[in-house]
Amino acid sequence: MNISLRDVTKDNWLDVIHLEITKEQENYVALNSESIAESSFYPHYVNRAIYRDNEVVGFIQFYQELEEGLPDEFYIAQFMVDVKYQGQGIGKIATKQVISEMSAIPECKKITILYMPGHHAMRKFYSQFGFKVTEEDENDGVVMELDVVS
Repeated sequence: MNISLRDVTKDNWLDVIHLEITKEQENYVALNSESIAESSFYPHYVNRAIYRDNEVVGFIQFYQELEEGLPDEFYIAQFMVDVKYQGQGIGKIATKQVISEMSAIPECKKITILYMPGHHAMRKFYSQFGFKVTEEDENDGVVMELDVVS
């Protein structure tokens, strides 16, 4: 299985927005179309299609926390794998790749994620990469951080 991250372009964006998640996951994940639209207003947002061989199977969006005045912090804003491909290890490989990509950016000293209350499978998932819980709020969600070693 060859997993890669590629830019979202005019040639694959429709494939990205047609990816699907489970009904339950809809409570925790934004629509890919909304994330891509939002990125058009913020040039530092990075959109990556997750490919298995030559097929789009997922989506990741990350950005530098410039609006928050934290240029050394990067945030994974969107991450999903199409329901047909979940449970196959694709998300794990893609997460390793995106962490590697962000870690290669000289300004990146910390990577953060936020998951919504009730979506606790994400705690176990991100913990395997070294993310630690730094904030937990029943309404606003759980923040996890990974310190990037230079």
